[in-house]
Amino acid sequence: MLGLSSNKNKPAKAVEDESIRDKSKFVVVGFVLMVLSLFFLVGGEIYTSVSLSKQKEILEGSGDVQEEADNIVLEMAKLGKQVNDAEYKYIEEIMKFMSPTEFQNFKNSISGLANQFSVQINSLNEGKSKSLGDKFYIAYIDYQFLSSYDNLVFLKDKIAETKFKVNIEKERISRENSKSNRILAQGTIGVYVFKDKDSYLESKKDIIDKYSKAKEENKTENSEEQKNN
Repeated sequence: MLGLSSNKNKPAKAVEDESIRDKSKFVVVGFVLMVLSLFFLVGGEIYTSVSLSKQKEILEGSGDVQEEADNIVLEMAKLGKQVNDAEYKYIEEIMKFMSPTEFQNFKNSISGLANQFSVQINSLNEGKSKSLGDKFYIAYIDYQFLSSYDNLVFLKDKIAETKFKVNIEKERISRENSKSNRILAQGTIGVYVFKDKDSYLESKKDIIDKYSKAKEENKTENSEEQKNN
């Protein structure tokens, strides 16, 4: 009986030992999983923290970028205005040149001005022009006037009132004769001409209209200020 009882207890002990070994495996596996989970959790927190930090830096940096971009746009606008101002000043200089048609009209107008001031025209001829490049040149008008000194001065002053670039060159004045009160004036009128003036100004019509309008507005404002004062 005792022998049998002893034999029965041995297998039971063996089964119990096996179950303990099986449970220890689960404990090890569980511990490993827990460690891995903790690792991934900590790693995830670190990654999230780094990502947020980078995003914060990007967002903070974007403010500087935006400010810099705004400054660049502002500077470009200032430069653009300066370029437009400089271009319009150049256009204003071009307007002082005559077109070939304006030159012919100017030459023909001298006869009318001379009659207005009782100046006799002995000769009025177009001379040889001087080239200033491909599109610019100085056109010359050779003249000989006979008049009183005062009337000659009036005529030349009237010619000088033109808005174009006009110079009187190489003028020589002498008495008509020893008994006359009239004088002979012989010289050359130089006129600056731009061949493509009409087409150039047509291509710049927008900027010309813009600045012309601004000038008129400034004149109106200044006039109103003077009235108020």
